Amino acid sequence: MTYRFAEGDLLWWIWERLRKSHLPSALASSLTERVWNGCSLAAGIGSGRKTLSTDRAFCVLVSHPPPSPLRRYNAYRTPNFPQFRTQYIRRRSQLLRENAKCGFEPGLRRQYLRLRSQLLGLRYGPLSEQSSFRASSVRSSRTTLDRMEDFEEDPRAQGARGHRRSVSRGSYQLQAQMNRAVYDERPPGSLVPTSVAEASRAMAGDTTLSENYAFAGMHHIFDQHVDSAVPRLQFANDDKHLLACCSLDGTLSIMALSPAPPSVKVTLRGHAGPVTDFAWSLSNDIIVSTSQDGTLRIWNTEDGRCIREVGDPDASELLCCTFQPMNNNLTVVGNSKHILQVVNISTGKKVKGGSSKLTGRVLSLSFDAPGRILWAGDDRGSIFSFLFDMATGKLTKAKRLVVSEGSSISSISARSWISREARDPSLLVNACVNKLLLYRVVDNEGTLQLKRSFPIQHGSQPLHSIFCPLMSFRQGACVVTGSEDACVYFFDVERNTKAIVNKLQGHSGPVLDVSFNCDESLLASADTTGMVIIWRREQK
Repeated sequence: MTYRFAEGDLLWWIWERLRKSHLPSALASSLTERVWNGCSLAAGIGSGRKTLSTDRAFCVLVSHPPPSPLRRYNAYRTPNFPQFRTQYIRRRSQLLRENAKCGFEPGLRRQYLRLRSQLLGLRYGPLSEQSSFRASSVRSSRTTLDRMEDFEEDPRAQGARGHRRSVSRGSYQLQAQMNRAVYDERPPGSLVPTSVAEASRAMAGDTTLSENYAFAGMHHIFDQHVDSAVPRLQFANDDKHLLACCSLDGTLSIMALSPAPPSVKVTLRGHAGPVTDFAWSLSNDIIVSTSQDGTLRIWNTEDGRCIREVGDPDASELLCCTFQPMNNNLTVVGNSKHILQVVNISTGKKVKGGSSKLTGRVLSLSFDAPGRILWAGDDRGSIFSFLFDMATGKLTKAKRLVVSEGSSISSISARSWISREARDPSLLVNACVNKLLLYRVVDNEGTLQLKRSFPIQHGSQPLHSIFCPLMSFRQGACVVTGSEDACVYFFDVERNTKAIVNKLQGHSGPVLDVSFNCDESLLASADTTGMVIIWRREQK
């Protein structure tokens, strides 16, 4: 049976059904109000076969809603709760794929999906994988597409002090096997890695990656660190216009790209040696940085004040750092004496059991989204995986992969989803082998299997690369990297030939790092001469 509604009748039908179910009047009103705001409707009413007609009525209500006293509250709910729109879109994508198996009229369906995509875009705006709540303390954690699907409440997920922890619901190994099976069966040109993706491509507007990642030119150039290399730069979490970078001149800069003209908001001074790495907290209120002077510093991003300085017990150079994604009180630091160490930044002390030794100088670090697995790369060509205990901060060494003996692992980036079509845990690696490497994570201990490689010039410089932050329904998926030939490269990870999607030229030295803002409207890149270029993407 399929329910069909005239314009304006859906809300009344829902209210009558709830009232006749003998629910208390207050509860029925609350449920009706939730459906009106698009939250409960995300789960679908009835079976998947009924949902399509219901969703059409929902689109009518979004564009021409009937008068209702509930409407005045809409502006105060959904915009403040990004997970509502995330859950709705994910659920609708799943239902569309299920309904596609039953057959449909392609022209009518594409027209419906385009209209629906436009309505959702007007109402909610673009969707980022990094959608999150802006918290008031460094203990805050964000809600991402990864965590919404991968984790659930579990009694075993409570730490020693009763803090909530997350436990994986599925197995990396099982998911990797399923993905490989789909890869083998999919026809040429299908979306990553699902074989039936017509609905998804229609939602994306049928644009290619080359069209999507076309840039109009340079938006601004920063040169406050001229003559000193800028090894790292990064946009703030879920922020379009706040960018930070560190320099070998011993300082860090926080830059505001809006309002115009772009300017340096604050300069962080205090390190006595070159700054090698830094990381934003999830709430963007602090930055941690490492330096060759052997100190870890914690900075207030508003006034540039150094909150705390933590010296390395081994008196060695600190080369890299990263926050634990589920607990920003913990930071992992790597030094030049091959030691990996977990530090509690609230106390400034090392965590007991949170240290391990690698085969070389620790150059790069990356957590998976849940914070359960940590990968570390050294200057001997090895990538180690560690299991991270959420309750105690203890590290347990799990696996080791030798990429190339004697080649530095300068960058590691982890991603649980490459596209919205299917989960595919992956690791993007820069090693000094003149290639950008893409690995598949095949189990829950962080074991890696090489999936693809892309040719770039990389022989000695500490280059970095990133996954594009917005997951797309478009055909293919994109990664971005710097290169020693002074160019920025975009690669489609699904193309077997001619994988280069775009190439940006404008730097006068090797490009060391790249970073997208949360909506991909701006891309920042930094080089060995101290120049930071902000690139503006073409508006479609």
